[in-house]
Amino acid sequence: MNSRRYLGQAVLEAAVLPSRAAYLIADGSEAGFRDAVMQASSRWGGMTEPIVEVSASGLSEQHEQAVRIAGVEALVNVDADPLAVEGIAERLRLPVVPLADMRKHTVVFTCTPDEVREFTDRSYPPIAASPTAPLWQLAVAGGVNPDQHEHARVSGLQDEFGRYQLRSDTRIQGTVNQFGEYRSTTPGHTPLVLWVVQEGGLADSLDFWNTRALRPVDTIDMPMLMLPGANEVRHWLDFPKQVAHLLASRPGQFAPDVALVSRSASTEQLQELASVLGLDATTEEPRTGVRIPAPPARTAPFTFRTDLDPWDWVTLERRYGVPTSFDVQVFADGPSTLRFAQPVRFNGRAGALVRFWGEPLYGLPARPSIARLVHPDAQWRDGTLQFALLPISHQLAFQVTFPLLPQATAQLLEDVTSAHELSSAGRLGAALAERADSSALLEPGIYEAAIALTTPRSKELMKKLQELRADGSPDTDLAELAATWGGRSERRYLPADKLPNIGAEDRAAALERLCALGWAERGLESTCPSCASRSFVPLNHTSGSPRCPGCGAVSAYQSGSVPPAVHYRLDSFTDRASDNGLLPHLLVIAELRQRKPRSHFLPGTDVTFDDGRHEEVDIFGIWDGQVLSGEVKTSASEFNEAQLRRDVALSQRLGADVHLLASVTPVGQEARDTARELCEAAGLELEVLDQAALRPAARKAPPATAADGLGWLRTATAGLASLIEQGRPINRGQVAQILKSASGGGAPVPGHIEALSWTLSEHGDGAAELLRVLLDALDTAIGKHDAAEQKE
Repeated sequence: MNSRRYLGQAVLEAAVLPSRAAYLIADGSEAGFRDAVMQASSRWGGMTEPIVEVSASGLSEQHEQAVRIAGVEALVNVDADPLAVEGIAERLRLPVVPLADMRKHTVVFTCTPDEVREFTDRSYPPIAASPTAPLWQLAVAGGVNPDQHEHARVSGLQDEFGRYQLRSDTRIQGTVNQFGEYRSTTPGHTPLVLWVVQEGGLADSLDFWNTRALRPVDTIDMPMLMLPGANEVRHWLDFPKQVAHLLASRPGQFAPDVALVSRSASTEQLQELASVLGLDATTEEPRTGVRIPAPPARTAPFTFRTDLDPWDWVTLERRYGVPTSFDVQVFADGPSTLRFAQPVRFNGRAGALVRFWGEPLYGLPARPSIARLVHPDAQWRDGTLQFALLPISHQLAFQVTFPLLPQATAQLLEDVTSAHELSSAGRLGAALAERADSSALLEPGIYEAAIALTTPRSKELMKKLQELRADGSPDTDLAELAATWGGRSERRYLPADKLPNIGAEDRAAALERLCALGWAERGLESTCPSCASRSFVPLNHTSGSPRCPGCGAVSAYQSGSVPPAVHYRLDSFTDRASDNGLLPHLLVIAELRQRKPRSHFLPGTDVTFDDGRHEEVDIFGIWDGQVLSGEVKTSASEFNEAQLRRDVALSQRLGADVHLLASVTPVGQEARDTARELCEAAGLELEVLDQAALRPAARKAPPATAADGLGWLRTATAGLASLIEQGRPINRGQVAQILKSASGGGAPVPGHIEALSWTLSEHGDGAAELLRVLLDALDTAIGKHDAAEQKE
């Protein structure tokens, strides 16, 4: 029997891309650079794989940044020190693969460039450098081994490496065929980056390689060339014309035309090459961008600068992959099938990575155990769910399970505890939240009304008695308090006008809202003339002659001439939950979910760790992809240093991303600072919710000004004049609206309505003329007032 619950249709996005690596070479190692280039040249996406130098202290800041932005799957150690590599891998949280073992690890999920290359004429293959060619040639074109049968031609002619770069027809440029970005933040179109290399060229070759590796693949136009100095390029026949042709084909969305860059050439050498290419120096302010529609193409003379660094143009976040989208039927408590045609065309056997994202996955924490709930072979990568396939076919199908947030929350607790269950208070809170939408607690007066109706218990009585005794209160006060609270078996009830801490205008609405939620009930109070006891009688149990539940005597619903008032009390379940302190928990959860709806929380959980230690956490759950854990207090004064240390340590042990510190009263700066320091040491974010967020004071309207009063009176007078000119009788509703306009929105009292209605009926004939005179006077007054304000 199929027990799956159908949740509806959703759209999922997918992207197909190769598994990519970053190559680690020893500091200053030309041999390591050559090996890395040769390896990258044989891989789909190889031009986007960084090559970084490892020194005794690790990676430079720029090289570490390159690896992070590139979003690689692993580090490949070419010839770097293993101990240094181990530290780098731990810092970057990436696995390390020896160069010889690349075909045995996750980086194997790729293919050769020939299997994704889109070409029609095999007579004109792309060029590549030999393994022993000058470094700059290897960097710009990639390399191939002469004994391997690959669709590339090894060239030894310097000028071909310049010309083929202009045509984007080198071996290394072919590795990004059918390779793209589905999300990319770019600076817009940029000048052509012309890198100049002198002497050996390792520093230039490395920086050129890594800048190009991070260059946007297909979202903007950022051409890059690497050339030797002027002494060589001046002998390349017609090469300056070919460069000029490229520059003239680009719309004028940037300045200058060319950024000359080098780590080895002097400014004079750069200027000499610029002269050979026919470029003019400029001091024009550099700019990048995109303009729609595109402006006309740039024209000669073409300009250059030598003081620009292209690194700032490429160090932006991106997500690689060729995207597609498809529909999926989503089920709970069972598998859902993902079936679609993937967008990359392979020419042979190939491996690839497939990433998915979409509504059914949003809000889930990117934890390995949650990925396994979806599919045993799935992994989280860059906020998406990733599968590695070898081989990959054109039509793909996956059986996956989309966990709901409660399932994911339970899994997160199973990851870090030996046992867990809702606490007794947590069970009450969960049951109360299931009965009605607890987000109503955020509405004005609802929380305060529920707290006011909560029946005081012995614990609260003892606390209050101790407070009064400490204040030196007389015994009569203690006796009165005991009579009110001590030993109460009946739930507390109150009329609307007796509710504390709520504005008079919100009291009745708050109580009625509690009734609508099913958390409270209405009733009348009966007073026994015999034993003087008072009792709450639900409205549906009222009768003509109520009887005292104590002595059985006939009671009354009223005293003297005072009419009976409607009283309210919490139902027994809500009263019990509130007495156990659950309403602040539900209030905090409501605020958290209002801020981030893709969330689920447990309002009190007992946990047992592997070492046998037992703890209770007030709130634990998922906050839109983050794991949140924390403590809720009725009074912020309870957050002393010992309490904060305990709470933060518990959140850390529970694997939280965010620690919550919450109280219905204001949290002081000292507690905030202590919590922040503890969270920073534990690697946690801190979220503080207190009175300012949970029970904000109602915004008071600004006091009315003289200009406001004149405007209100003018609007009311004009409206009244219009009604009179229509010659129809004016009813009480229209009179009330006129008075409301004149007071700026205040409700008129019945006496005012009666007075104006009588005036209009008695003096209707002369009212129109009187109103026109009044309008003129008001317009004059308003004009004078405005003129006086302008002078001030």
